[in-house]
Amino acid sequence: MLAFAVAMAVTGAMFIAVGSALQERVAVRSWALGGGQLRFFGRLVKQPRWLLGAAFAAAGVALHVVALSLGPVSIIQPSGTTGLLFAVITKAVLDRRRIRLPELAGSVAIVVGLIGLVLALPHTPKDPMLSLPPALLLTVVTLGLNAAAMAVSWLVFTGSAKAIALGFAAGVTFGVGSALVGVVGHRALADPAAVLDWLTLAIVVLLSIGGIAQQHAYRMRRFALAFAMLEISDPVAASSVGVLVLGEPMPETALRTASMGLSAAVIVVGVVVLVRSYAAVNVAEKS
Repeated sequence: MLAFAVAMAVTGAMFIAVGSALQERVAVRSWALGGGQLRFFGRLVKQPRWLLGAAFAAAGVALHVVALSLGPVSIIQPSGTTGLLFAVITKAVLDRRRIRLPELAGSVAIVVGLIGLVLALPHTPKDPMLSLPPALLLTVVTLGLNAAAMAVSWLVFTGSAKAIALGFAAGVTFGVGSALVGVVGHRALADPAAVLDWLTLAIVVLLSIGGIAQQHAYRMRRFALAFAMLEISDPVAASSVGVLVLGEPMPETALRTASMGLSAAVIVVGVVVLVRSYAAVNVAEKS
């Protein structure tokens, strides 16, 4: 069952990556036309390419929901990080260019690091349980983090910094939302009417706010970096909720803990490589 759930997560990641790459092109062009926030989103929903991307992303999310209903969030959520490689490849195809070596190297490092985090976590399944007070607190804290990251994106000046802040905002919100999806999904397996619970409303709010941050991240013209930050903060947030709130186990040995530290270092290296890659491209374009 766990293998099937992971396969669903990886397949869903591929669909989400293709959809995101399609949406990014529209987001960049729509924002370049000027106007306020409402006009920006109004342009997006009128574009067939953006709607096609939304359809791909929706299919990917549906597969991810199935995966979360069948496996622990601390395993399923990081498995979807393979979408970063799918996204980088799709973006290069849409731009009709070769994949830049630093872009590919940074993406591979991030995926390898995230897989290392997955392997370090125990694979003991547990039915997630969440009562009303901690769920409400979790939702409020997540929205607060999202707002803070969005505010940081307005204060910083470089496109890479903005992409990192907005990608982080989207990823954290999506990650917590996915953890709550896992709770609802497990309940729905026993009682389909569980999807009508108040927790579903919290999920809709979180995913909608995350989607707004995601589209703003894409307009920074640093797709791989923005998507990478989303792919990092999403599983980290989801796994943190799984461990700290839902009671999923942490590594019990020093070796596994050290492996998590090494994996985190590899992820940081990957992000730095991506940032330097975009900096080099910007310098080349200006010269």
